[in-house]
Amino acid sequence: MLSLVARVMVVLVFAPMAAAVASDAPLDLESAWSLASCVASDVASRTAEVAAARRDMDRAQYDPLVAPLERLQLENTLASSEAALAAAERAAEREAFEAYANVLERGDAMREAVMRAEIAAAQLAAAQVRFEAGVITGLALEEARSDAEAASRAARDAVTADELAWIDLAAVVGLNVDALRDRGLEDVPDELPAVPELARDLEALASLHVGIAAAERALTLATIRLQGVDHQGSSPNAIDDARAALASAERRLEDVVRSAAQSLRSANQSLLVAYGRVQDASVADAAAAATLDAQRVRNLAGELAPIAWMQAQFDRSRSASSLRASVHAAWHAWFRYEQIKSGH
Repeated sequence: MLSLVARVMVVLVFAPMAAAVASDAPLDLESAWSLASCVASDVASRTAEVAAARRDMDRAQYDPLVAPLERLQLENTLASSEAALAAAERAAEREAFEAYANVLERGDAMREAVMRAEIAAAQLAAAQVRFEAGVITGLALEEARSDAEAASRAARDAVTADELAWIDLAAVVGLNVDALRDRGLEDVPDELPAVPELARDLEALASLHVGIAAAERALTLATIRLQGVDHQGSSPNAIDDARAALASAERRLEDVVRSAAQSLRSANQSLLVAYGRVQDASVADAAAAATLDAQRVRNLAGELAPIAWMQAQFDRSRSASSLRASVHAAWHAWFRYEQIKSGH
């Protein structure tokens, strides 16, 4: 059985299969990708274009009146259509990932906002008691009340943002939002793919990048067209134009190769940074977990104020959210690297 990372890579490389069957189980990322590709209108239109280009190509194979150059042009049209379909599928997957991760992150933000509001409310209650005892001024009490009201508003806004995130994801994957919320979501896998080998990918870039492949096909066509007009039956201007077109195609190929290599190096650097941030967030989260364990012992022993215990829980929740967000960012950086490598 493929590992989770391997299955994710398969989903990125190959077109998604049929939409996932409706289920009461939480929606996972692979199912979201598959559903999004099936729902996306651009994927449907690009699929139709590929089918039409393939029909034209098949017909040309058996038509004796079709010249070899025309067949080559049809092959290029089919290849371009297939590349456009792959790009549409990748775009649908990117949109699904962003909407999926946004739901998880907005959920974290909502829970933290609610916890912050609860802490502020407890602090206001304590301030009221202290004010009545003459320990603090009325100004300090009003500041505590203002903080509590602001935290309450932030919690309401976070709830609204969470609801909107679910609506966005439901639209992307084509599911009913209430049914989707009832199912819930699996976490994005925290098992990240291995760091790509940049040198190997740069060496293989010409065979992986659709933009380079398209530029190479254009160069082949320009070469054949020059060969077809470079004779005494053609005008000097026609020959010059064909030579200029060939030179332009050569420059275009060089530009695409250089740009693709530069973009891949940049994406690799971003990927390394994102992976490093996951490691940092993981260390911070482990420290926060240990701190919470210590505070739990103190709380059970009666040595911790209730508000301090609430704050400790909040701090632990925030570190976990930061780790989750860093994992999402690392996955996004890896997607970007793979997409740049393929030119989609």
